[in-house]
Amino acid sequence: MDKLLNPDFGVMALTVVNFLLLVWLLHKFAWKSLIGALEKREQQIENDKAAAAKARQEAQQIKAELDAQLQHITAEAAKKMQEAVALGNAQKEQLLEQTQQQAQRLLEQAKAQIEAEKNKALADVRDQVVSTALLAAAKITGQQMNQASAEKTVDEVLREVKNAGSARA
Repeated sequence: MDKLLNPDFGVMALTVVNFLLLVWLLHKFAWKSLIGALEKREQQIENDKAAAAKARQEAQQIKAELDAQLQHITAEAAKKMQEAVALGNAQKEQLLEQTQQQAQRLLEQAKAQIEAEKNKALADVRDQVVSTALLAAAKITGQQMNQASAEKTVDEVLREVKNAGSARA
């Protein structure tokens, strides 16, 4: 056991020579390739960082462009919606106006038809009154009245009746 605690200078010298030989061999053959690989890896990492930064910047620029396009599309959609609402309101107003005009025409036609029916009824009543008056006058006077004088007499009576009705109102 004593031998283990005493240093052996021959083994030490040989270990130092081996270590220096290993360092020289590593320096000669492996050190440059290891350093080159590490530098290449470092450069690759730097390039990747730069590419990532560039990609991030491009992504932000694209996002900004898309946001602007989205705002433009939203504004266009709102504008088109307003135009559609305005067009719908205009068409509604136009339909209402057309409906009112048609209702007015129907009302005027109905009034004209009623007036025509009234005039026809009045003419029928007038003819019946004339024939009844002729018959009554013929019975009273015992003679025949001609159609023209009977119509003239009935017209005068109707005028007097209308005038009397107008004076009361």
